[in-house]
Amino acid sequence: MAESMADEIRMKEAEAKEFIASAKREAAKISASARTAAELSIKETRQKSHRDFREQVRQAEAEAEAKAVEIVEKGRMAADEFYASSKNKVASEADWLVKEVMSGYGN
Repeated sequence: MAESMADEIRMKEAEAKEFIASAKREAAKISASARTAAELSIKETRQKSHRDFREQVRQAEAEAEAKAVEIVEKGRMAADEFYASSKNKVASEADWLVKEVMSGYGN
């Protein structure tokens, strides 16, 4: 009986070792799967962040372009107004200058 009991203990130990080895293999598979899923999630998140960043940059550039056009148009309008308001002054100042030169140097 002692021999069969020892054989049974050895058999149970072998079964336990196989069970532990199987559990370790399964844990390694689960760990690898989780690592792969995490890496894929990180990759997708990076790609999404990059797409979002590019979209924000595109929107900012479009807004800046619209603002630049607006600023240029305001400047052009201000220049036109200045030209219109100064146009008469320039003619009268030019006439005065011609009269001064002509009076100083003659005809």
